[in-house]
Amino acid sequence: MKIQFLIPVIASVLETGPARGQTVLLHDDFNGTTLNAATWGLGTWQLGRTQLGNSPVVANGVARLTFDTYRFRGTEIWSKANFARGNGLEVAARVKLNNLPSGLVTSLFTYAYDSAASVSDELDIEILSKQVNLSTGGDPVLFTTWNDWSEAAPTYGDGVHHWSFSVFLAGLDVNAWHTYVIRWLPGRTEWLIDGVLVGSSDKAQPDAPTPVRLNFWAPASTWTDAYDANLKPAKKASANVRYYYDVDWVEVRQLP
Repeated sequence: MKIQFLIPVIASVLETGPARGQTVLLHDDFNGTTLNAATWGLGTWQLGRTQLGNSPVVANGVARLTFDTYRFRGTEIWSKANFARGNGLEVAARVKLNNLPSGLVTSLFTYAYDSAASVSDELDIEILSKQVNLSTGGDPVLFTTWNDWSEAAPTYGDGVHHWSFSVFLAGLDVNAWHTYVIRWLPGRTEWLIDGVLVGSSDKAQPDAPTPVRLNFWAPASTWTDAYDANLKPAKKASANVRYYYDVDWVEVRQLP
C-alpha cells in the first residue's frame, strides 16, 4: 500500500553527532581507497534485472556505488556485523544520487533472513529514479517495513508482514547531499531526513538482529512503480554507461 502526502523539508544538511546517551556501533567515512573488507561484504546475487557484484569506487572520502548498463551490473554492500534493536537503533547515512535515468533504485536498508523459517525482516529507505524524474518541486521517498515476510506466500500491504508508503517531500533534491536515518524502535519505526521526522509506522515491525545494507540496481517489470522499459542494457562493453550513487558516511547508533 502506498500513501502519498506532502511534507516540507529544510534545504540545508544538518551535521550533528550522536545524541546524548547514544552509542556508536559502526561508523565508516570511507577515507581509504578501497572498501573496508573487515566491515563490509559485497553482494554478488541477482536482484531484479541486475547482477550485483560491482565494488564501490572509494576515493576522496566517498564510496560511489555503481550501476553499469552493460550486462546490468549493480552494487550492494552489507555490514558484516548484525545489530539488535534493543531499546532503539538508528541507521544513518549521508548520500546523494547523480541525476539518474528512470528505472533505477537506490537504498539504505536493513535485511535479515531466517533460513530455518524461510522468512525475512527488513526496513527500507528507497529512492526510485522513475518517480523522482516524474516529480517537480521536490522528490518522493519510499519507506517500507517487513516482518516475517515469506516469498513463497507474499502478503503485500497487510500491515502484518509488509507495509509501504511513499512521501513526497517539498523542496527535497535527492541529487544533493542529505542525511537519511532509519530509527528502529520497539513497535515503531521512524524515518528522518536532515534531522526532520518525515515518516512513521507501527505496522509490520521487524524484530530480528540485522546487518545494514546499501544497494543500487534496476528492478524487474513486476515492480511497476520503479521499472522503466526505456532503460535498456548496452549491447557491448564499449557502449556501457556507468551511473553513481554516492555515500559519504554510514553510522549505526544504539539508543539508551
